Amino acid sequence: MKTLKEKLTSRKFLVAAAGIASGIALIVSGSTTEGVAAVIASVIGYLAAEGYIDAKAVKATAEAALNAVEENEDTIL
Repeated sequence: MKTLKEKLTSRKFLVAAAGIASGIALIVSGSTTEGVAAVIASVIGYLAAEGYIDAKAVKATAEAALNAVEENEDTIL
């Protein structure tokens, strides 16, 4: 599991934060629709990227556990 510092300094997080900041700047300058779209797109993009990474980690862990069980199958029975 990543530490908070690692997550806050990841490129994905920094790009999402820049997108949110840009969206807020657009909202403040009067381009409400574009600003809200930028904020939502940044959040969804970050969540999708993190979800993809988490799914890969779960798959790798499950495969490792399955391999460990298969390797030790004879000793368990």
